[in-house]
Amino acid sequence: MTQSEAQRMLLEMLRGLKEDIADEREASRLSRAAIRDRVEEVVERLGKLETTVAVSGHIDVQVRNELDALRTSLAENRAAVQPTIDEWRRVKLMGHGVVWTVGIAGAAFGASAWWFWDQIVAGIRALLRIA
Repeated sequence: MTQSEAQRMLLEMLRGLKEDIADEREASRLSRAAIRDRVEEVVERLGKLETTVAVSGHIDVQVRNELDALRTSLAENRAAVQPTIDEWRRVKLMGHGVVWTVGIAGAAFGASAWWFWDQIVAGIRALLRIA
């Protein structure tokens, strides 16, 4: 092998190495671009997740405040209405007492009327002498 052939062969090898290095650089660039895109996607998703968590937290606070307001309102309404409810219960109990009293009086009147009717019928039979 001559010196010029050796130089050509060396140049060919250098060109091959240069092409291999260029190919490796391109593959590395593409790989880094894919990783960068992936990282950007994860960052975007994380940002959306943080926003969702923040909004959920605000909504949770609003719901708690509304529930506290409703509890307070309910307690105030119950305190305002409680005397009326107690009075209604008292009237209801009195009504039950009246119903029982009227029922017992009606039963007593019915029994008395029955006895009195029997006495009238017996008296009429005695006057007419019907057996």
